[in-house]
Amino acid sequence: MSKLRMAVVGAGRMGLTHAENIVQRIRGAQLVAVTTSSTERAEAVRRCCGAVPVYPDLDRLIESESLDAVIISSSTSAHVENVERCAAAGLHILCEKPLGLTLEDCGVAVNAAISAGVKLMMGHTRRFDAGYEEAKRLIVSGAIGRPVLYRSISGDVDPPPPSFADLAVSGGLILDSMYHDIYLGRWLMDDEIIRVYGEGGALIDNDVGSVGDVDNAVVSARFAGGAMATLTASRTTRYGHDLRGEVIGDEGAVQVGRLQKTPVRWLDKKGSHHDAVFTTPERMGEAFVTMLQSFVDCVVDDTEPPVTSQDGMATLAIAIAARQSIQTGSPVEIAE
Repeated sequence: MSKLRMAVVGAGRMGLTHAENIVQRIRGAQLVAVTTSSTERAEAVRRCCGAVPVYPDLDRLIESESLDAVIISSSTSAHVENVERCAAAGLHILCEKPLGLTLEDCGVAVNAAISAGVKLMMGHTRRFDAGYEEAKRLIVSGAIGRPVLYRSISGDVDPPPPSFADLAVSGGLILDSMYHDIYLGRWLMDDEIIRVYGEGGALIDNDVGSVGDVDNAVVSARFAGGAMATLTASRTTRYGHDLRGEVIGDEGAVQVGRLQKTPVRWLDKKGSHHDAVFTTPERMGEAFVTMLQSFVDCVVDDTEPPVTSQDGMATLAIAIAARQSIQTGSPVEIAE
């Protein structure tokens, strides 16, 4: 094929980012269309991407356009249904995480892709960040010795509206945000998490608490090989979009993360000052491009996606266990 004909399902923040990247930065692909039921978001699509067709729903898109692949950036609660429809249409799929809200739903989506013979890649964005990729290289090379401790921080500036925080829509803080820290831990440590214990609460935002979610959480974890982890997620890091990670080995450590946006510091009598990143596209912009290019390449070259649906299911199982631990106040074995 000359160029992969792609569409983006959903035109929220992530959908717009993917659509714009396809138009401007992805080799071997072209943006054919976008779906959104919002007039305002449809206008945003046209501002970012030009005169691209915008359809109100997925069915209209599939009926009207000739496609090879889609990016699913809809709400998490709609992922499984959208994967099923796209797979039935013979389309290769890059789906934002998590694949579903339950393991049973994920199984439905995975089986749909297998039955249709299409590729299903998970959108594990931070896995493609240059800092985390270099950290992985250093760990594999033996530069820090045997990894024994993983620590991770995910911080968003403001809590989402209750309509998004609702566990039935997004899965809440753990499935939506700490999910990143979990899959990075599995990947960096090259090991499976077997037990988790979590604490969390709606400490600042009562609206988040009103739908059963928490705005801050800490989870301790044990890996099968004996290593340990501490994962922290917050919806209230007012100072910026704080994403950091660290792996400590028996001969050294590797640290990933930055808060500073512009590479300059201002010094005065009050101390040192610098700006900060406040959004996911600011912090992870290049990772989105690298991830999407990897998806396009695996479809064009007919190779295995770098992040499989099995990776997504394993990560979701741990996230569900962590959320259960927070709710019950007891450790949870992943095998349960």
